[in-house]
Amino acid sequence: MKFKTEKELLKYTSKIDGKTFDEIDSKNLLKNTNPKRQKGILGQVVETGFYNYDLNNKSNADFENLGIELKVTGYKQNKNGSISAKERLVLSKIDFNKIINETYESSHLLEKCKKMLIIWYLYEPKKEAKDYVITHHQLYDMNNDEYIFKSDFELIKEKVLNGKAHELSEGDTSYLGACTKAATSKDRTSQPFSDIPSKPRAYSLKNSYMTGILRNSIKPEITLDIKESKVNLNYDFKIDDSHCDLEKIPRFKTIEKYITSKIKPYLGKTQLEILKELTGKTYTEKIPKHINKMISDILIGKDNELCEKDELFTKTNYIIKNLPVNGEKALERMSFKTLELNDFNDDWEDSYWKNYFEEVTLITICYEGNSRSKNGYRTLKEVKKITFNDDDLDSFEKTYNLVKKTIDTQNTELLPKPKSFDNQKLVVAPKGVKGDDAYNNFLKQNKTKVAFMLTKELLNEKLKNQ
Repeated sequence: MKFKTEKELLKYTSKIDGKTFDEIDSKNLLKNTNPKRQKGILGQVVETGFYNYDLNNKSNADFENLGIELKVTGYKQNKNGSISAKERLVLSKIDFNKIINETYESSHLLEKCKKMLIIWYLYEPKKEAKDYVITHHQLYDMNNDEYIFKSDFELIKEKVLNGKAHELSEGDTSYLGACTKAATSKDRTSQPFSDIPSKPRAYSLKNSYMTGILRNSIKPEITLDIKESKVNLNYDFKIDDSHCDLEKIPRFKTIEKYITSKIKPYLGKTQLEILKELTGKTYTEKIPKHINKMISDILIGKDNELCEKDELFTKTNYIIKNLPVNGEKALERMSFKTLELNDFNDDWEDSYWKNYFEEVTLITICYEGNSRSKNGYRTLKEVKKITFNDDDLDSFEKTYNLVKKTIDTQNTELLPKPKSFDNQKLVVAPKGVKGDDAYNNFLKQNKTKVAFMLTKELLNEKLKNQ
């Protein structure tokens, strides 16, 4: 089936809205394949069953005469009622030997994926893949965010030129990721300016970026009752960033540059000096424990206000962290959200935490002091960006698997406490108050009183190399 115009393609595609994959699977692909075992099977169902195309591995765009690539991807409804993308959107393989001679404008990435027809389906974990409902579609143009994509492409290219393809991390960039793309975790490929083999990688639109364009793709009049087995095309999703006027927002290439611009006037000042300058209040006796958070909320913005500051905040996976340091050494570990047992239902490769650590960028505001420095008297030093490479993720995987094994066997002795194995970079440690007996009570309810924490050794390594 060949379409002469975009309008013709979109008119035909409108017929897919509201259908399940079972209804269009004319080749019976889902009856013979486990979707969890074969990535891309739902896309193949759409290609063969809806557009009547033969399966192929061609490198050009699917609708080649129109320069449009077909992508099928899922989203989910969160506990708070908002919606988010289920996963990153993989675009095309990164050829380390070719990217060094490409510009963003001449890249194979743009040739294949400049325009994409995205078919969205609602992912519901309790349903079989055949019963997932295709809710809507959109024609997406990468020119929408060309300013950021070009910057991201150049960052990826620069690492390859410097012989550091093996150090690529999705957290290096804002929207365009360099995700791992291999049949097994042991697969490696060569790179042009280093003898160190690298994991094969592909360009991808990050999960956080996909969430941003997903939310923009939902029309106000569309509502969905997720409890119904059949879709009623009157959706009513909670859109967390609906109040943001993105057209009026100043543009920055990275979150790091935005935050650095906000704190720069206060470098070298103590926490108390900054707070007094910002609020007019003087604290002499009881200094707030969360003084760093108070400062960053005023200077940078509270979490629920950030989408009004810059569009990057709605489409990137970042965390703003405050860290006391002595030179290039962290004075404490860095913690994340409290662990929930349900987050460990999947194997590492398909887990929430693997995707999180691959994509997240930690924007770390460092306060200089020493172990004897009192809170309030540390000086604002700098902003550091922390991301995670393949070696980090391999270590994180061991920690994750120990937590999963703890849950599966109901044996809390297996919890990956500090120094559980060599080169441990991520530990499980109490986040509650003293007396919680957090380790022994780990399995008592879904939400625990422990959290993942980065070791000081890993933080020291990151601070030194940034």
